Amino acid sequence: MIHLFVRNNKIYFFILIALNSWGNYSYAEEPVALSVGLNTSLDFQAYKGKTAWMSVLPTVFYDNKKIYVEGDELGVYLLNNDQNQFRLNAYYDDSYFSPSGKLNALRTRKWSVMSGASYMRITPFGGFKAQIGTDILSRSKGTVATLSYLAELNTGKWSFYPEIGYQWSNSQYNDYYYGVTASEARNSGVTEYHPQDSIQPYMDLNFNYNLNKKWNVFGGVNINYLSNQQYRSPIVRNRIDFSPSLGIVFKF
Repeated sequence: MIHLFVRNNKIYFFILIALNSWGNYSYAEEPVALSVGLNTSLDFQAYKGKTAWMSVLPTVFYDNKKIYVEGDELGVYLLNNDQNQFRLNAYYDDSYFSPSGKLNALRTRKWSVMSGASYMRITPFGGFKAQIGTDILSRSKGTVATLSYLAELNTGKWSFYPEIGYQWSNSQYNDYYYGVTASEARNSGVTEYHPQDSIQPYMDLNFNYNLNKKWNVFGGVNINYLSNQQYRSPIVRNRIDFSPSLGIVFKF
């Protein structure tokens, strides 16, 4: 799903988490569908200073079995069947820090686009997914990788899609988003800091409610528990950042 919104008068492309789990990944068996709608989300960051960002976003989802826009990625299928999915992809990384107050002398940490690949094994017990991506806009020049478990729970018109996993971030990625350079330290008085590689747990819980055959209400929350390397940064206040969202979509 691709979203367009304005943050500090700058336009960003944001790709929303789609409400799909291992039970919904067999797109090779489904007809091509286009869904459009609106989504409202809040981003509560772990940084010091202003931490809450709100957006109301148009939402689009499309999949023709060969190419797709889904969740926080878009790409092509190299393998797509009932048990396996292998994809080459690119996805939007919404990591962002806009300094304010006492941190105003620091540089802005910008969002980026990561590109790489993912593989998911679909089993009767859920989906097991591995993904790796590298910054292709040379913002952080970093690399991240995730290992996660996904499932689907259905009850009446409600569907729930939990995901739990770990994210590894290399030192370049962490240094860009959580580090403080020597020049920034001199200009701001903030302690210089250079984090190393890290591993952090995260959890997504998304839901979908079928109003009828055409309209769905969806939403969810993403929770990230910062690693020690990230949390010890002098520009970080909280151990956890999270992003709740709520929206509605129409399926053609």
